[in-house]
Amino acid sequence: MTNKPKVLLFDLGGVIVPWVGMEALAVSNGISRAEVSDRFDNSDVFRAFERGHASHDEFTAELARLFDLPDTDIPALWNSWVKPPFPGVMAALAELKTRFTIACLSNTNDLHWTHLNTMFSTSGTFHHAFASHQIREAKPDAASYRLPLERMGVAPADVWFFEDTTANVKAARSAEITTHQVNRSVGVLPTLRTLGLAT
Repeated sequence: MTNKPKVLLFDLGGVIVPWVGMEALAVSNGISRAEVSDRFDNSDVFRAFERGHASHDEFTAELARLFDLPDTDIPALWNSWVKPPFPGVMAALAELKTRFTIACLSNTNDLHWTHLNTMFSTSGTFHHAFASHQIREAKPDAASYRLPLERMGVAPADVWFFEDTTANVKAARSAEITTHQVNRSVGVLPTLRTLGLAT
């Protein structure tokens, strides 16, 4: 590889773990995945929740309103859409951790973060774990990229970022971070193999 990075930075949903909530909500509402994304993007409550500024109750009420959800255990439904890691990914991360600094940067929330950590330890898997609701910044805002780099003490040129969402890929590249777009249906492992980072 040329310009070998110091840090491998990973999104989580669609990269390390399958996140099928967008598709599930699209099917249940008879709309496109893009429209689901637009409803989230236009919701002040959702944007506050992923930045750690809204409560569970505020979020679940908003989710029910946005998508006409039945009277059910919405937190459990929300968490059910985050699946265990893609096959082979955790072993690849463990091996990469011996050669690189590895970190994650995820737009997430307290419910999903707690659920993720029942499947694997984010602090044990990564040298650095940056969750939007903890750092109070969310992609694609420029500060969401700048803050993790500052905390890790690295320059954009030191980092390769793996991300599935096009808007976040564009924002990271605008921040001069080398960014590899991941196919969210299969996760990051094929991309790592293409780059010669995993077997």
